[in-house]
Amino acid sequence: MAAHPVKTAPTATPLSVVERRRRLRSDEIKVPRLNWRRRETLIAYLFLSPYLFVLLVFFALVSFYGVGLSLFTIDLGFTPPTFVGFHNYQVLFHQLFTDPSLSPFWISILNIVKFTAIVVSGQTALALVLAMLLQTLVRGKGIFRTIFYIPAVTSSVATSLIFLWLYNSDGLINYLLSTVHLPGPDWLNDPFWALPALMLLNIWTTAAAFMIYFLAALQDLPREILEAAEVDGANRQQIFWHVTVPLLRPTIFLVVALGTIGSFQMFDQAKFMTDGGPLNSTLTPMLEIYKAAFNDSRFGSAAAMSVILFLIIFVVTLLQRRFIDTSIQR
Repeated sequence: MAAHPVKTAPTATPLSVVERRRRLRSDEIKVPRLNWRRRETLIAYLFLSPYLFVLLVFFALVSFYGVGLSLFTIDLGFTPPTFVGFHNYQVLFHQLFTDPSLSPFWISILNIVKFTAIVVSGQTALALVLAMLLQTLVRGKGIFRTIFYIPAVTSSVATSLIFLWLYNSDGLINYLLSTVHLPGPDWLNDPFWALPALMLLNIWTTAAAFMIYFLAALQDLPREILEAAEVDGANRQQIFWHVTVPLLRPTIFLVVALGTIGSFQMFDQAKFMTDGGPLNSTLTPMLEIYKAAFNDSRFGSAAAMSVILFLIIFVVTLLQRRFIDTSIQR
């Protein structure tokens, strides 16, 4: 019987440096990408943790506490809280469906709707005009940008005090009107003029902030599209309405949405300049909530008003998102 040759184990040949590097790289590729994504997600949440903490404690928890507070009658420690369910909401909606003209809250809602419609339209148009002016400037753009932006960084209380003097019956505005033989109204003491006076103030102070949004969007517009419109023979007005404005749709929606939210929450000017008067003509929901809570100690009713105001702002924002076209067709 023939003997089979004994197979000897192959001797391990030393790997070259290139081969070792290749194998190391292949081993690294075999590491599950899931672990790598988890590490990145964890690092991202660590960086976001301060903001998430503030959002959770000072927004989410406070909001849920406010909703719960609206189901109680609270008298700031004089009597124990009493659970009344939806009674605070029933009272408010009963006022709405019987005679809203006798309810300060629904009067404030009507005031703020008129206020928001005029202010948002005015501040959006003025912000776009200021941004277009800065965009066309060749020299001194930084100086004019700073000058235009000053109202946005000025304290609202300081601005209110300045406009108190301007709106005075013997103030600068009436003096300028008298130079052209026009009678100046008693701005803040006339129910017809008090709310428009606050509208002008808010348009002037908020348009500067939104100007920055439009200026950034204008600088980011694709130049080739604007140049193509010029080559096709379009004038400046046609380029603005048919090219620039359609390209600015996302920014316009952002400005309108933020302006609407801010207008519905207007408080400081109405508080410091008119305190809701005369005859509730400048009463706003935030001011009425403040009075109900801290003047009348009706914290449950004030919380119910806050919830209703939030729902109104939420619905209006959804409608704006629905009807303002943010798509860009190039």
